[in-house]
Amino acid sequence: MIDDPLCIVMEMLPGRIDSATIADAAQQRKVREDFMAIIARVHALPINAFDAVRLPVPRTAEEIALNLYAPSQAIFAERIGGRPWPLMEFAWSWLTRNVPKDRDRLSFVNFDGGQFLFDDAGHVTGLIDFEVSSLGDPAAELSGMRLRDSTEKLGDLTALVRHYETLTGDTISRKLIEFHTAGFCGVNGFLMWPLMFDSAPEQDFVAYQHYCVATSRWMISAMAAHDDVLLEDPPGPTRDPLGFAQASRHLVRHVKAMPCGDAAADYQRDSVAAQALHLGRVNDYGQSVRAAHIADIESLTGETPADWEAAQAGLSRWIVEHGGEPGTDAALIRLFHHWLKRQSFLLEGCGQAAYLTEVDLQPILDD
Repeated sequence: MIDDPLCIVMEMLPGRIDSATIADAAQQRKVREDFMAIIARVHALPINAFDAVRLPVPRTAEEIALNLYAPSQAIFAERIGGRPWPLMEFAWSWLTRNVPKDRDRLSFVNFDGGQFLFDDAGHVTGLIDFEVSSLGDPAAELSGMRLRDSTEKLGDLTALVRHYETLTGDTISRKLIEFHTAGFCGVNGFLMWPLMFDSAPEQDFVAYQHYCVATSRWMISAMAAHDDVLLEDPPGPTRDPLGFAQASRHLVRHVKAMPCGDAAADYQRDSVAAQALHLGRVNDYGQSVRAAHIADIESLTGETPADWEAAQAGLSRWIVEHGGEPGTDAALIRLFHHWLKRQSFLLEGCGQAAYLTEVDLQPILDD
């Protein structure tokens, strides 16, 4: 046990992360394929091998598909505290209605896939980061690799999935990949959106906001790909400042002019500056963003909400009353895509995680 930083060291392994840093193309491909071979062996482990740690064993296709997603949704429902948040309410409705009924393969799965160490000789030395793991559909791990690829490039993911199919005899469809992409991105949303309403002082608020918006945007894009819904980006927001735009710019300069400290203090300073920059963009464009979203909700529901809170509550009710009806999923997917693109716009250039505003997930099996 280490006190600073607070952590538990379980085992020391040689090697480094990020196979994109391997200069030799042939060695890079070998490392990635060797990693997939290890994943295939892990997925072949007998389920009773995990009896000692008492992992819950799902039985039905629905239980297998939702074995991580359902507990995450339950955490969300508790932490959101009754606040209407229709984005994630729709996400849960969509996931439960689109469970792959023909899948009953059950394996030990690391949903946060694609994380491994390798050495300079081109050998995979170990797998890492297993806190988001349980029993489930092995296709979920392949889908999770898309999120890892957004920061640590894994190469041609379709080729790696095909290699996995050759090794295992499993058949992975594009719809299956998109379902579990939506599911794992949804896990991020379920666990992190409540922080936007009740955060701790030590948390990097803008960084978490980036993660919420980016992973939710990828979730909606995966739903659209699964349902063959064409997405079009909304018009850019219009600048209409609420007050003195100079205030946030002055605050950013003031924060950045503060004396440097150690690495942790500098990170906190930069985090505060990023939040000030974001608040400035909200001041400049927030009225346009809110008006556009309320107009989208009004167009969908036929109701004219009095304010933002009423718009959220009304959309939540509409999802409960009409969710799953013909055409409603496509309409909601487009509505949330527009809202998330606008939120992404407000976060552009704000903090170290700002690169996420420009990242889309690599397609897999995109026929």
